[in-house]
Amino acid sequence: MIKKNKISEAELEIMKIVWEKQAPAASTEIVRTLKQRCGWEDTTIYTMLSKLVKKGALLRDKQPVSYYSAALSEQEYTLEQTEHLIDKFFSGDSRQLVSMLVENNKISREDIRTLRQFWEEETND
Repeated sequence: MIKKNKISEAELEIMKIVWEKQAPAASTEIVRTLKQRCGWEDTTIYTMLSKLVKKGALLRDKQPVSYYSAALSEQEYTLEQTEHLIDKFFSGDSRQLVSMLVENNKISREDIRTLRQFWEEETND
């Protein structure tokens, strides 16, 4: 499996399109969408598609038009990024991340209640 945190911000835009589609996406559709969203040139988009295939993030099915599908799910990528963030900024201690979020009002009391309920349900299973 690839080191998913090696996906650039620009490449992530491509991954989001494929994840949103939840089915193989035609290269022409990806190009059209990114030209509209980001104003990128065709060659830039095709270069990024090739890089994502080389990195193992996308699978390419060559037909008259290439179709791309995700080799990793959005959830897998998000988990990898979260673990990377916790390792990089909090020495692997997720409690420090939660503490920072609480101290800076990034988690509401309602969020905390929801998390408590989640943890109680998880420990009772």
